[in-house]
Amino acid sequence: MTATLAPPPPVSLRDDEATVVSPSLATRAVGAGLELVVYLCLALVIAVTEYFVAGPFRDFGPSNFWIAFVVMAAWEGWQWPAAHTVAGSMSGQHIALLDGTPAAPAVIAVRQLCRFGVLYGLPILVLPFNAAVLAVVWATVGAVIWRAPGRRSPWDLLAGTIVVEGFAGGEGDETAPVTSVDDLRLDPVRARDDGRARRLMFVAGLSSVLVSGLIIWSIFSEAAEFVGADEFSWGLLFERGWFPRRGEFDLSTLFVGTLWVTGIAIVVAGPVGLGVAFYLSEYASPGVRRYLKPLIETLASIPSVVLGLFAISFVYPNVLSPVLDEIGIFSLLAAGIGVGVLTVPIVASISEDAMRAVPRELREASYGLGGRKVTTALRVVFPAAISGISAAFIVAISRAIGETMVVYIAAGGTGGAIFNADPLEEGQTLTAAMASLGAGTDSVAGVGIAFQSLYFLGALLFVVTMVLNLLSDVIVRRFRQAY
Repeated sequence: MTATLAPPPPVSLRDDEATVVSPSLATRAVGAGLELVVYLCLALVIAVTEYFVAGPFRDFGPSNFWIAFVVMAAWEGWQWPAAHTVAGSMSGQHIALLDGTPAAPAVIAVRQLCRFGVLYGLPILVLPFNAAVLAVVWATVGAVIWRAPGRRSPWDLLAGTIVVEGFAGGEGDETAPVTSVDDLRLDPVRARDDGRARRLMFVAGLSSVLVSGLIIWSIFSEAAEFVGADEFSWGLLFERGWFPRRGEFDLSTLFVGTLWVTGIAIVVAGPVGLGVAFYLSEYASPGVRRYLKPLIETLASIPSVVLGLFAISFVYPNVLSPVLDEIGIFSLLAAGIGVGVLTVPIVASISEDAMRAVPRELREASYGLGGRKVTTALRVVFPAAISGISAAFIVAISRAIGETMVVYIAAGGTGGAIFNADPLEEGQTLTAAMASLGAGTDSVAGVGIAFQSLYFLGALLFVVTMVLNLLSDVIVRRFRQAY
């Protein structure tokens, strides 16, 4: 017995024409709207590119729209062999003849020439800056299509085509019996689209690998020049401080400052983040959790430069100065507290996700044995989520080590720093030293090998963060439990 399928409600053009499956007007409008957005974005990108490369046209005028028009036309031509258009590729629609078969590229060319002329070419000729005109034209055309017989657009009437979601088959409403392997293969058009999507995703993934490789190569090649320079000697890395202009590159000064800032940040962010995670996972009601968690994660979106100003304008006068008389406005302690505030959302969010992933059956088993909520949270949920919590702390440590602006503003020592192990004094970290070198605040650009030391610090920072990421993977694999 042959199974039957229930097709979507067909749209009949005329009584003597074939019945085809046509998308709704809303679906077609979504695809057309996305096409308009892509067109305007192309025009904007072209305008910005022309401005920065000092092209012949330096304003957002008709030239940008014409170039975008040509790009869109080329994209259209690339889509035609699959009976697609730009709008159709975004909404899964095809251009078909009245009998439901795919339209040939020549037919699609006639249709799209009329369509592009009305929707893009005419508005460009009317006004130089025509975003509003495009919207009016599109709204007018949409109203005409809405009132037209069969809701066919003027260009479809001219070319004898129709927009469909699936091509008409020759078996009617019943599925054809499977007689060979060929009957199980994908439609050629769909297989071609899948192949294009697969190649596009491969290129996107490969591009990220290439960009990462280029970054690593540029950093380590410049770091090798620093180490291989005639002025370099390993003794320079063990001077009394970090003063690149004087040829003093004491790494211990930067490492001590980095350790102090990172340690203080984790002391601040660890208990607070874990407390927030325990509350959201075990105590908060669904309504409270729905609003409180996004609010906490919003802290991660606060610019770090704002937290740097927060450290010197609030933390120092209101928190540290009343308790520590000897502390100055700039200190590693204030910078560490600022970085700790910045990393609280990381610890809280990742830890809460790990705790929420613990099966509820474990909690219910603990409650059944007489365990209280706090006992269940500490003795059952916490050990079960230890891999995710450990990963949260390592990610927070990496974030604290890599933080720049908070330390650059609040720790002082932007022009250099003497070796100092006291967190109440000014200091400098790896990232702050790189920011100073890159910005030229200590006038080291072009002075000997001082500027090349920026890349040497970048290579060290890359190695440290990579080791932390590998350690995170090892901890997650070691303690992860599958339920």
